Amino acid sequence: MKKTVWLLMAIAGVFLLVSCGGKYDDAEAVLSDYADAMEAYVAEMENVGSADDVAKAMTAYTEKLTALTPRLQNVYETLPELKSGKDFPEELESVAKRMETVAGKLQSSMMKTMQYMMDPAVQRAMTAQAQAMAKTGQ
Repeated sequence: MKKTVWLLMAIAGVFLLVSCGGKYDDAEAVLSDYADAMEAYVAEMENVGSADDVAKAMTAYTEKLTALTPRLQNVYETLPELKSGKDFPEELESVAKRMETVAGKLQSSMMKTMQYMMDPAVQRAMTAQAQAMAKTGQ
């Protein structure tokens, strides 16, 4: 009888450990979605040829960012050590490297907007994007 109880407790313990997941699982999912949005934006910006293309790409990225904002804010509240973007935990190293790579590409893709900055649609898209980024806490 005691062996059966211990066996059942051991099995229950294994199920609990497997189902709990890691401390950073939610953060990894959110940051991965954020990296996906950034990569899509960079890909769109590589192919822009007009102010309208720039405004559309910026607006699409802003919409994705706005949708991610509550999740990002939750991660930053739950794990404030991630907000700095430095010294990511080992469990998040792969997504951190991915975001670092895409961030460099993001900066260079933003240079393409310079020639279209005087366009009113691009200016509106840039303002909306800046506001959305401010809300994420970045």
